[in-house]
Amino acid sequence: MRAGCAAPALLLGLVPQSAAAQATQSAPLSNGLIETLTALGLPPEAAADPALATSYAVAAGLAFAGVLAAITGLRASRIARRVALERETSLAALEARLDAAEAILAAEPDAVFIWTPETLRAAPGTFQARPRIVGSTATLVDPSSGDLDFNYLLTRLEPENAGRLNTAVQRLRTRGARFSLHVQSTDGRTFEAEGRPAGALAVLWLRDVTGERAEVSRLKERLRQAEYSRARFEEHIGTAPFPAWRRSEDGALVWVNAAYARAVDAASPEDAVARGLELLNEETLSALRRALFDRARAHERSHAIMAGERRALDIVEQRMSDGVAGIAIDVSDLDEAEAELRRHIESHAATLDRVTTAVAICGPDKRLTFRNRAFETLWGLEPHWLDGGPSDGEILDELRARRRLPEQANFQAWKQSRMEIYTSTEPVDEYWHLPDGRTIKLLAQAHPFGGVIYLYENVTERLNLESSYNTLARVQRETIDHLYEGVAVFGSDGRLKLYNPAYASIWNLGDGDLGGEPHVNELVEMCRPLLSDDAEWEILKNGVTNMSGIRTQITGRLDRPDGSVVDYAQVPLPDGATLMTYVDVTDSTRMEQALRDRNDALETADRLKSEFISHVSYQLRTPLTNILGFGEILETEMFGPLSPRQHEYMQGILESSETLIDVVNDILDLAVIEAGAMTLDLSDVELSEVIYATEEFAQRPAQKNKVTLRVECPKDIGIVRADEKRIKQIMINLLSNSLAFTSPGDTIVIGAARRDNSVELYVEDTGIGIKPELQSNVFDRFEAHSSSDRRRGAGLGLSLVRSFVELHGGWVTLESAPDVGTRVTCHLPVRAAPPATQTSTSPVPTKLEVG
Repeated sequence: MRAGCAAPALLLGLVPQSAAAQATQSAPLSNGLIETLTALGLPPEAAADPALATSYAVAAGLAFAGVLAAITGLRASRIARRVALERETSLAALEARLDAAEAILAAEPDAVFIWTPETLRAAPGTFQARPRIVGSTATLVDPSSGDLDFNYLLTRLEPENAGRLNTAVQRLRTRGARFSLHVQSTDGRTFEAEGRPAGALAVLWLRDVTGERAEVSRLKERLRQAEYSRARFEEHIGTAPFPAWRRSEDGALVWVNAAYARAVDAASPEDAVARGLELLNEETLSALRRALFDRARAHERSHAIMAGERRALDIVEQRMSDGVAGIAIDVSDLDEAEAELRRHIESHAATLDRVTTAVAICGPDKRLTFRNRAFETLWGLEPHWLDGGPSDGEILDELRARRRLPEQANFQAWKQSRMEIYTSTEPVDEYWHLPDGRTIKLLAQAHPFGGVIYLYENVTERLNLESSYNTLARVQRETIDHLYEGVAVFGSDGRLKLYNPAYASIWNLGDGDLGGEPHVNELVEMCRPLLSDDAEWEILKNGVTNMSGIRTQITGRLDRPDGSVVDYAQVPLPDGATLMTYVDVTDSTRMEQALRDRNDALETADRLKSEFISHVSYQLRTPLTNILGFGEILETEMFGPLSPRQHEYMQGILESSETLIDVVNDILDLAVIEAGAMTLDLSDVELSEVIYATEEFAQRPAQKNKVTLRVECPKDIGIVRADEKRIKQIMINLLSNSLAFTSPGDTIVIGAARRDNSVELYVEDTGIGIKPELQSNVFDRFEAHSSSDRRRGAGLGLSLVRSFVELHGGWVTLESAPDVGTRVTCHLPVRAAPPATQTSTSPVPTKLEVG
């Protein structure tokens, strides 16, 4: 009790008096507190005293707190001892497990490299950066130092593998990136290296998989690579620019790539598969199915609409184990190029078919692949046989059988040499002389697409032409050398290329002067003493050298001081050369002047003669008219009767007067025609009426001469556009000529015939005819011939006939034979179209026969 009271006392002693007094004074103690203090051993009186009771209460609380603290500490101590014991037990277990793990790792046939956080933070290459190595380390010990070193491991690997492993380890240490590699050592061993993070550690397992595990590792690696390749292939084919697809056994789409979806305007490949959108048309799909029926692969060229455009596609489908896979390559450009190539080939073939050179092309298999028509024509081979594509050797055998190849002593050796062309890089150019006399030029060379192309040209005519040309050139050379004219040819450079002796003689030049192709300027200086006219020499030089730029033909005459006259001509040749010709015309010039003077005199005499004839004819017309008029008065006995003899004489006077008037009229007509003043009065003329009128005119003289008249003229011969008066005059003159040269009993035929655009008027007789030597001038003026018992006429009838016919635009023909007869035919156009001015083409008359 004392002890229990001492403690409160001590506790109370710790309380300051002021505080106790303050507490006592603050409030009286409650009954419960007093009871409590009494229960704690305080005397009642003390418990009743508030100040003392308060002191005792504080002391008691402190004591109680100390007891509680002691109890709590004791319990905590017991718990700490228990926890420490548990920790020691757990640590021992962990150490046992660690020892077991290290034992297991030490017994592991693999090497394990462990990088702790300290080694991860250490600088690479330092000792602190070295990993901890456990497991099988026999192959990792550096024999020089006896230490385990990861860098030593890298030196034992192939350089490429060492680099890969070192890079992977660095990434594992710095980034925690896992890896799995297979590396090869320099001694041929294979290791599987697998790295992964283990908490804060970086761990590398290095396994020697050289044996069966190496095979498993290789298989895994191959599997990994195959999966990687498959993934890359799927990625590649999925993003390929060409459509690709797979089909099931029933032909339905099961997969397409993005290009396929774009081609069919689908939102995605899955959309294209779901909707079953086909890129190809039904015809192409059917063709592919038929092809895949008995084959593993099918190929088709088709057209399809891709992204709204028509494109050419090369489609390839391959039969797979569970369906069909296909791709479509856009070959539009190739298709266009092939079409263009086909057009070019067809155009090339059509062109070759039109050339005259025989062309044959043999492929790499030595068989005929192309020939043109000229080839068939040249060798005379049947087209259907050539269509079968015979070999080159078969063609040679066929040509030999037809004797259309050069004769060979050893044909088989020659034929074999022909086959060497297929392997030769040099072209073959040779001539074949065939048994039929032809010469063929052969050109053979390698074809760009393989094989050989043959060109056969029939040069027989060319060789003949060359021979003829060479002969002709020699003949021309000899001809030029013997020409009277001087000939010189200057080239486009102005130098003398060709000359003949006459040229050197005209200009007094020697062979030494003309040798070495002298220039035209040199020749001008040599020839200047013979001609000092600078203007003429300038014309010559400009024409030869083409200084003026105009190449035209020039002719002229040179009057040289020595009195000679030389005509020259300068002719430009097609090859740019210039031909000069010189002719010494001194004698001919003098003769020409003499003839010109004589011709002027003859023309003057002829003009005077024509004027005289015209004047005399005109002056004779009036007296003849008077004579004819007075004679008719006397004949009619107007002033008294006449005796029979007087009548006879008067009839002779009248007939002679009429004949003289006709002659005068003819002379006047010729004068008018010669003066060009004759015009035609054209109208529609009925030919049958003209013929019968002419017959009626000739009846009386024909009966008098006992000559038979016959008409040959169709009634429907029609009309012509002509001068009726002149037509009748033509026929009358022809009849008069026939009556003059026929005898009693002869026959005269008057006829007309119609052709396409002309008519023929003719008079035919069976008289004495005309001698051949006289037929050429019977139509000339004043050319008259008579028989032995008849007088000659004026010689104007046939001349007028020709003149009138020519005025109508026609012509006259004569057919005659002595003692057989004569036929004169006038050919007249259906519609005469004479020129506006008529000129006489008849020769000048030389004499006038009055008869």
